[in-house]
Amino acid sequence: MFEISLKGKTALITGSARGIGAEIARQFAKAGANIVVNYIDIPADQEAWPKLVDELKAEGVDAIAVCADVSNEEQVNAMVQKANEHFGGVDILVHNAGITPVCKLEEMPTSLWKKCLGIMLDGAFYCTRAVLPYMLSKKCGKILMISSNCAVNGGGGSVGYPAAKAGVEGIVKTLVNAYAAEGIRANVIQPAVIDTDLFRQRYDTDEKVAEYGKKQPVGHVGKPIDIANCAVFLCSDKAEYICGATIPVDGARTYYKK
Repeated sequence: MFEISLKGKTALITGSARGIGAEIARQFAKAGANIVVNYIDIPADQEAWPKLVDELKAEGVDAIAVCADVSNEEQVNAMVQKANEHFGGVDILVHNAGITPVCKLEEMPTSLWKKCLGIMLDGAFYCTRAVLPYMLSKKCGKILMISSNCAVNGGGGSVGYPAAKAGVEGIVKTLVNAYAAEGIRANVIQPAVIDTDLFRQRYDTDEKVAEYGKKQPVGHVGKPIDIANCAVFLCSDKAEYICGATIPVDGARTYYKK
């Protein structure tokens, strides 16, 4: 039987109170990992994270939740410090936090541009820098960036989104060059259209989601579990020889042309 185990590992997943991040947390817990849930101080996250932590603990693992804005260097450092104090270190980092504003480039305020890069690109840098010392001390660690097919095709609703995601992929290239020989495995997942609460802000009924899905090569939009399943594999020992990979989990949307 092919089994994937993350038992004994601690995973920090940014933006994990809801959506893709929450599902990654669930699947990691099912594989045996202890979880650090990262959330921000907004009503939706405040409502979601206690329920998620209870779900994770029901899988027989330990889980804590830490409020931190990943665009804030000090808050990231404090979050990782809490993880280190509680679990003894972070073995797996999944940088998933993001926003998807819809705005034309010529109308985009500088503040929104900086917010996109702050959460998705600065956050990836801050979190990676904070967890690396522990990983390097053990000569072992997994870093997974949740990017987007928009890094390829420039979509995503605004220029800030693909720009930040392309930058995140650049961080992974640097990690591979600098730390692959030190036991660090860094990879990228590129989702396309995934049915999350962010997606539902634009397509707010099942009918609209289904209709949009008909335009996709596979005939439907993706689910958070599709990303989570790939993430579990890439962060496990089964993927030890996979380093520097960029894997589209996109239902063939990125490169499909009729």
